[in-house]
Amino acid sequence: MAKPASGRSHRIRHAPEIDLLPVMNLFCVIIPFLLLSASFLEISIIEMAPTEGISTSGAGTTSLAQSEEQQLQPKVIMTAEQMFLGTVFGTRPISAVTREYRDGELVDTYDYQALSEALGDFREELDREFASIPVHKITILTEDNVRYDNIVMAIDVCADHGFDQPGLQVAAYSVLQRQLNSMTASGGE
Repeated sequence: MAKPASGRSHRIRHAPEIDLLPVMNLFCVIIPFLLLSASFLEISIIEMAPTEGISTSGAGTTSLAQSEEQQLQPKVIMTAEQMFLGTVFGTRPISAVTREYRDGELVDTYDYQALSEALGDFREELDREFASIPVHKITILTEDNVRYDNIVMAIDVCADHGFDQPGLQVAAYSVLQRQLNSMTASGGE
């Protein structure tokens, strides 16, 4: 007589193999797409020179014994209304602030082409009058409300003309006005 069925099969069942080919194909498509759409951050460092000469306490300029290079060092003065170039030959206005759209936002900007031309003229005068003194330092004087990207663009223009050791000073409007007045009175236009 035959035995009744116990409900178990005597055959050995193997688990089905997992097919990884579709998953691998998916990764082969996704990885290049993710690499192409990734944005990589580039960090650049601007070396700044130490600056002296402006007191934020309201006392005006400090009187320090200055080397010849420090006396010839130009200053780019950026206020909320205008940009100036202060040099040993005098202070001259460069451009008024204009407004333009950047990334959908209306922001203040300056005429950097005019700054480049003024720095080129100043470099020519400097090389003609003081050829033996190398001048690489420049000071960027700004109010605290001047946009960072404007400062960086001014530094880049200065570096294009050989002023590759920028210094940055942030001062109140009244201190900048006193500095402009003293530069104009000491030999300006």
